[in-house]
Amino acid sequence: MEMMQYKPWEKKEVASLLAVSNKKLPILDVQLGGACNLSCIYCDTPKYGLPCSVDIFSIEKLMNDGDVKWVYICGLGEPTALANLEHLKQILQLCKQKGIGLSMFSNMLNVDDELLDYIDDGTLHVLFKLDTFDKDKMTYLYGRDKGDIILKNYEALKEVTHAKNGVTNLGASIVPTSVNYDELPTIIDYCMKNGFFPLIGQLEDAGSCSKIFQDLKVKEVDLVKFRNYLLETYGVDYEMPICPATISGIHITNTNDVILDKKTGLSCPWFWLDEPSLEIIGDIKGMSYDEIVNRILKYRASKFSDVEVMEKHVELYPFGGCGGNAKRLLKTYINLHR
Repeated sequence: MEMMQYKPWEKKEVASLLAVSNKKLPILDVQLGGACNLSCIYCDTPKYGLPCSVDIFSIEKLMNDGDVKWVYICGLGEPTALANLEHLKQILQLCKQKGIGLSMFSNMLNVDDELLDYIDDGTLHVLFKLDTFDKDKMTYLYGRDKGDIILKNYEALKEVTHAKNGVTNLGASIVPTSVNYDELPTIIDYCMKNGFFPLIGQLEDAGSCSKIFQDLKVKEVDLVKFRNYLLETYGVDYEMPICPATISGIHITNTNDVILDKKTGLSCPWFWLDEPSLEIIGDIKGMSYDEIVNRILKYRASKFSDVEVMEKHVELYPFGGCGGNAKRLLKTYINLHR
């Protein structure tokens, strides 16, 4: 059985997005506010009170002025939480009008018919949280007794899944922990059966998780065993795919700042699997698309020789974290921009 590719990260799509990233950045990677309707035990950004102050007018201007192909909603809180939902739907409306795809990470706890319609019509693509089918484990991992709703919403997502020619519009975001490790084969089998892309990312030593990281983390030898299961069962030599927004994105915070990974100049720092170090280079309300891109590329150029050194010394993780496996991600970036 073939493992589906997630459409925003499909190999040809990623190649076309990365190919232009030395001149233009075709992804807007937007954080909404910190509000969330769960309280995950391993949350890497537990800043639930941070407001959603994203300026929709400026987002639309960037869409109009730049060659924007995708919007990613990622980082901080839950996009469907009530404090973020209006902004999410405004951006979705813009995307639909302009033929731009939107991809987001979400627990999909607050899914409604409007969001399901956006998925069904091809505007919205979702990587939804799926760590377990056990409601007691859900309560422990997610911090809320919402198992019945979550399981019901999985069924609703099945109805709007479009999986064709090895590509799908929906994926499951799976974090191996000591709590759910024995359930991972069942979760993968479920994804394969229902046309979901299984996104398997390693636990991040950041945010709330830092306090319990040693208790929750899975030993590397066991992660390797699970990789071997995927290879033996499905013929897939799996690792975290490269998220093109890391290289080809403009990363916009909930307060409209444009941020970069301080060490590399890449647009997202989470591939390091630890607490991020950020550089603010401006505010979208006072900058044009071209000015933002030029500032990003200038900062990256100043860090490029450091990145070449980092790539030689960073370890190759069994799976890798959000954004991609650090060593391969840095190597891809170096090869693109040499």
